[in-house]
Amino acid sequence: MIELTRPPVPASLNAPEMQQYVADCAAYATACATAPAPAVVPVPAKPGSYRTSDVLQAFDTYFFSKCYLTEQWHGSSYEMDVDHFVPVSQDPTLKFDWNNLFPAAHKANMMRPRKWPAGGLLDPCRDAIATRLLATIGVNGREPRFEAADYTDQAAANTAALLNLLHNGRAGEEESQLNTRHLRVTTRERYDQVLHAILNFQRAERNGNAQQLANARRNLGALLSRRAPFTQLMRAMYAVQEYVPVDLLD
Repeated sequence: MIELTRPPVPASLNAPEMQQYVADCAAYATACATAPAPAVVPVPAKPGSYRTSDVLQAFDTYFFSKCYLTEQWHGSSYEMDVDHFVPVSQDPTLKFDWNNLFPAAHKANMMRPRKWPAGGLLDPCRDAIATRLLATIGVNGREPRFEAADYTDQAAANTAALLNLLHNGRAGEEESQLNTRHLRVTTRERYDQVLHAILNFQRAERNGNAQQLANARRNLGALLSRRAPFTQLMRAMYAVQEYVPVDLLD
């Protein structure tokens, strides 16, 4: 997971009927809280869809067509789900709230627990992910792991637990681990690409060939870019920490 910059509200979510729906949902929640029989309170009519082309295009541009949780790249946000960061069951007024919508891989969205955890989760558009959430990856790109930088930070701990579930499955559950295997395979493939790029970069430096070095720098920078898959995990590699110049990291 990396920090993201959310653009202004797409026009489809800023229409008057959307704003009215939010107000109607707030009124509905108040009426349910005071009504003797909440089930008979009329549910506000949905004004449309939050899965509109301008929303998905904003995800492509600003969230880099990646799942905001796993950082798996999908080429297009049209291939992903639109996830509600705070579940609608928790707060119906956030159903069409732009700040509550994120692109998520379908499998990640389905595996994510529906119940909002005590202490919440880290919001990549609002929280300092880089300082609150740590990532590590083992030799040969195996065993990706996440943990809170501060064990008392409940939101970071909850986020780490969620990412560990999505990347590795549930401990002791073979089916869950097999269900997440493809993500681990894809992560290892990316690890190998980054490692080979670092070796090529070092070779070009030793050879003193300016053109080779320029090509190696460009390739390495692209693999470790915020736009690339698994940015947090790849930048956590020991070889990256030890041998990659910081000016190559955007």
